[in-house]
Amino acid sequence: MTILRDDRGSIGIGAMIVFIALILVAAVASTVIIKTIEDLQQSGENTASNSKNLISNRVLVEGAYLTFNGAADCEATLYQHSAFGGWSATYPVGDYEGNDFLDPDNDGNAEATSNDASSIKVDDGCEIIMYDNPDFSGWSARLGGGDHSLADIRANSRPINCGGSGCNDEISSIKVLGFEVEFILKLASGSGDVSAGDISWSISCDVGGSASTDSENIVFGGASFLDNTNTEGVEINFISTEMLEVGPRFKVEATFKTCSPQIGDNIPLMIHVEDGATSYYTLPIRDLSLGTDIFFNS
Repeated sequence: MTILRDDRGSIGIGAMIVFIALILVAAVASTVIIKTIEDLQQSGENTASNSKNLISNRVLVEGAYLTFNGAADCEATLYQHSAFGGWSATYPVGDYEGNDFLDPDNDGNAEATSNDASSIKVDDGCEIIMYDNPDFSGWSARLGGGDHSLADIRANSRPINCGGSGCNDEISSIKVLGFEVEFILKLASGSGDVSAGDISWSISCDVGGSASTDSENIVFGGASFLDNTNTEGVEINFISTEMLEVGPRFKVEATFKTCSPQIGDNIPLMIHVEDGATSYYTLPIRDLSLGTDIFFNS
């Protein structure tokens, strides 16, 4: 059989096309393999980092001081004007921000207005903490029982005089305290830097024969270093984005909304770090005297 010259040329071109195609397929395959290896390596590094955080990023409790043990029926009434005039809104024990601040009795009608109050009346034997911003941040003022004018708010605010603003018409969230504990916390050795907004606490208790839980992010609860400053040295509470590091101790205002511990109770406590570890403790309630370190009073 005789193969014509044109046929031989066609076979050569076809073989060359097949050869080039094989080279292109090999190049694409090698690129896919390399990319897959890089993705697997990155995924492995992320998994290792997350696993390390889950183990090492932990918050430890060094103390739990009873700072207030108020009656369950405590109330405070906030007023628009400094002389207890204008609109008024009454707040039972609890934490009030956002719509809860505006409408504390949940009747669908706003009794309060943000950034428009200047005086407050607090039941005898009760305490409140008022805040500048609607998320329990900014300046704060802690007041006990009695009728408190704007001058009282200025004198008791942190920083004093609300940092120079004068405090007038700046209140946007409030806490009426029931049972309050000040936790002394620190990051465990080996932890990386942790955002203040990633730390929270929770407790569980028995209320009327059924289980109940109180929990709160430490930023919403109110937290600062022991000298009342934030990470920039300013006399004010932490905000969510502030980074805490191993070493300095910090305090957290923990207000229990539903739980009201009694002598003899053993309260389970958890301190949780988002994408990190959870620390488990028990608070033995043996003394309800103010200033008692519940954590070590067994």
